[in-house]
Amino acid sequence: MNTILQIILLIIIFSNSLFLMLGKNILSLKIFKLSWIIALIDILVILFFFNLKQSIILYIIFTSIIVVFTLGLRNFVNGYNTNTLGNNNNRKPFVNFFTYFLLFFLMMLTTGVIKSLLFDSSL
Repeated sequence: MNTILQIILLIIIFSNSLFLMLGKNILSLKIFKLSWIIALIDILVILFFFNLKQSIILYIIFTSIIVVFTLGLRNFVNGYNTNTLGNNNNRKPFVNFFTYFLLFFLMMLTTGVIKSLLFDSSL
């Protein structure tokens, strides 16, 4: 039961992070508001009734860092005035490439943590 709840939590966090990193407006969709609530309830259930494995804690920390860094980088490039920066259109492809690279890294991280939860036994 603990493993199933942790995998559900991973999938919810990954899907919400995916939509945030791609710049979709997820706040207007009710399913994503519900998925954040489900993730919070899932975290509380795991904390109170089961033990939260260290891989999940590190996954949540790394996912938060990646998403916040990506959003900050996008806002940094989009927030500049074109008069002060000159031509900021040449920085947008770099930001998009870097976002997709971080998204690939997050996908590999998610796969590794799910593999660790399902197939590795803790001693």
